[in-house]
Amino acid sequence: MGRPLTSTTDTITDKAVVLHQNRAVVGLSPWLAEAAVDAVRDGLMLQIVTPADGFVTYPLEVMLAQAQGQWVVRAGDRYRDGLTGLALHWDGHRFSSSANGSQSGGPLPAADPWTGGLEIQIVALHPATEALSLGASTEAAVRALTGNNPAGWGVAEPVTEPWSRRELSTFCRTRAPAPTSVTIVGGEHRSAVLGVLTVERVDAGVREQLRLAGPSLSAVAESTIEALAEELAGSVRSMIVTVHPGRSGGVRSSTPSLPALPLAILVGRQEQALDSEPEVVTGRALGRGTRRAWWYRVDGGPGAPYENLSAVLRRYGLSDPGRSPQH
Repeated sequence: MGRPLTSTTDTITDKAVVLHQNRAVVGLSPWLAEAAVDAVRDGLMLQIVTPADGFVTYPLEVMLAQAQGQWVVRAGDRYRDGLTGLALHWDGHRFSSSANGSQSGGPLPAADPWTGGLEIQIVALHPATEALSLGASTEAAVRALTGNNPAGWGVAEPVTEPWSRRELSTFCRTRAPAPTSVTIVGGEHRSAVLGVLTVERVDAGVREQLRLAGPSLSAVAESTIEALAEELAGSVRSMIVTVHPGRSGGVRSSTPSLPALPLAILVGRQEQALDSEPEVVTGRALGRGTRRAWWYRVDGGPGAPYENLSAVLRRYGLSDPGRSPQH
């Protein structure tokens, strides 16, 4: 059983590794990344505690989801989950949900769910060849949201390497067949983006998955998103665009918010529709011949956005590559 917690005490118990971070913005530092690896290896839950007015970066959010960790928010002598707002208490081993499952701070704030930050998730599948060059879809997405190529990449935050597709490809190749995840940064101020690019060997070749959080939907023209879909139509397996009301510029506050809402999905040329699943929202063909893809807006239609997205995914036999972090 761990010793009693204070606002500055890190604790390791038989159930969890609890780390207190008293910075205004907490990112995926090398030290936190290493702590996550150690926690997963030892079968412990990683819990990161921040003040109520703190922010976390998108790469840290993604890492916590992948490591099945938790963001804990401290407000006075009370604690809550930083993503869901559920009340937590220290049980002597880790922070756990309160018995009544109550939400700390009352109901979710009333807000337009389409006013949050854009999140773009792109999956590409490549032949496993020595000539493989990674990062093309990352460049396209960051350029669409910021007007420029990514500024840099690295294994943690802050990133240490200037953007170079050649250097990125070499780095991932030297780590193969083990999967590699790197942090991506680009833009600045209101147009800033933060993301995670994961490259891994699969049976069909090399899978490249980008998760990118950027500026608010209102700051990006709808035509820009449509143009990105057209640019990637012939080369990616899928692209899902969502809007998260609690996140902007790649950082997130601990104020409880509604989940992300899907805006659109691009289904790339590698996928064929399943005859058994009818089309519930109308798609638009992009490209021709073997490079044809389908673009679906799921923010309108017969059902709620997530229902429409799920229907499109089922129709093509796809799984959702990024339902977490979604709160």
